[in-house]
Amino acid sequence: MSKSGGEPDTMSNKGTCKTASCGKDVRAKGYCDRHYRAWRKGKMGKPRYRSCNEKGCGKPAQRRGLCADHFTKQHSKAAAQADTAAAAS
Repeated sequence: MSKSGGEPDTMSNKGTCKTASCGKDVRAKGYCDRHYRAWRKGKMGKPRYRSCNEKGCGKPAQRRGLCADHFTKQHSKAAAQADTAAAAS
C-alpha cells in the first residue's frame, strides 16, 4: 500500500556506508547497520560523546572530564579526608 500522498511504503536508498571499505546501504548517521552499532559503542572514529578520562572507562564524562562514578570517588569528602590522613602519616 502507499501512504497518503502517493508515496510507496519502502524507504528510499540514503546512500552507502561512509566507512572506507563498506558498500552497504546506510541505516543512520551515514553508517550501515554494523558500523552504526560499532559507532554507538564508541568503537568507530569520531566518538558519540566525550568519555571519562580514567583509563579503561568508556562512560560519558559528566564533570571535569570524569564520569559520575569517578568524579564521586575523586571529589567526595571521604576521598579528601583519606588524602589528608595519608599526607599526615
